[in-house]
Amino acid sequence: MKKHHHRRKTPVLKNRLSQKAGLPPGTVIHVGRKYNTDVLMSVIFYNQETVEQKEIKEIAECSEFLEKDGIIWINIIGIHDTQLIESVGKFFNFHPLVLEDISNTEQRPKFEEFDDYVFFTLKNLEYRNELKEIRYEQISIVFGKNYIISFQEKESDLFKSIRERIVSGISRARSRKTDYLVYLLIDATVDSYYAITENIEEKIESVENKVLTDAVKDSLAEIQKVKRDLVILLKSIFPLREAINKLLRSENKLITDSTRIFFNSIYDHAVHIIESVESQRDILSGLMDIYLTNISNRMNSVMKVLTVIATIFIPITFFAGVYGMNFKVFPELEWQWGYAFFWLLCLACVTIMLVYFRKKRWL
Repeated sequence: MKKHHHRRKTPVLKNRLSQKAGLPPGTVIHVGRKYNTDVLMSVIFYNQETVEQKEIKEIAECSEFLEKDGIIWINIIGIHDTQLIESVGKFFNFHPLVLEDISNTEQRPKFEEFDDYVFFTLKNLEYRNELKEIRYEQISIVFGKNYIISFQEKESDLFKSIRERIVSGISRARSRKTDYLVYLLIDATVDSYYAITENIEEKIESVENKVLTDAVKDSLAEIQKVKRDLVILLKSIFPLREAINKLLRSENKLITDSTRIFFNSIYDHAVHIIESVESQRDILSGLMDIYLTNISNRMNSVMKVLTVIATIFIPITFFAGVYGMNFKVFPELEWQWGYAFFWLLCLACVTIMLVYFRKKRWL
């Protein structure tokens, strides 16, 4: 199938929340990273008997599917195009605040219900190896009785397997209502969190090996990087758990009892991920304590060695000071063994001090 692209190239920039200051509520303005990508809109119409796919340029092109008996799934890639978001909202009569949340990629995961549609937004997490950091993408979903609209920041394979199962006819979604497809989309997004937790766990093991072997160089920087990853994950999963819990307690007719058990499974996944992250955070705190203890012990060792050296040289400095005084009469001054006597005296003093330090276990 030939793809038609709604071509609007945009440079990769970062819009700040401060740009919304002073604007009236419901103003659609993109907040977040702008990906240099084309805006793509695809439609999948399906029911138990048939399935159709189509790439569209304008949202009005999906009208023909809305009149049919079945479910239409519209996937929109490129929420930086605010004109497109506004046209979708106008076509489906969405509340302006919903459109504002869709365009705001800094929006925390949330669930909101209206008279004839439901809005859900969450974060898709991805670890970028080339950047060595976690990048998040906002996923927004609006669904009604016979339609689902998913919004993505950039093109990805996140929903590819779901799309393939629907087309092939092996997906349960072909015989269920819209809320089941919403479950599949959210579940696919939450599954990405497990890859992040596994990646963090590998990092923690690497840092742990370095810290426990007393290789403290660069350990602090690595610990801080892992802590930053945990913060990003927690900022995504905590509000997601609240949103799923709110969905489960909702009495909206668009959420059927047969699908509610599947959403409960996602809630369990969110709880499990939170428990894993809390455990990882505790381990990381312990590693930080070990790191600081190693630094302190190393500093104590250095100070101990310096103190011993300084203490040893105190009597030697005293002897050198005595025999360096400018008096005419010194009993050892004219003695032929005076110089040797001075060194023997110094060596004897150092030996006695070292034996004493060893006996006190200071060395």
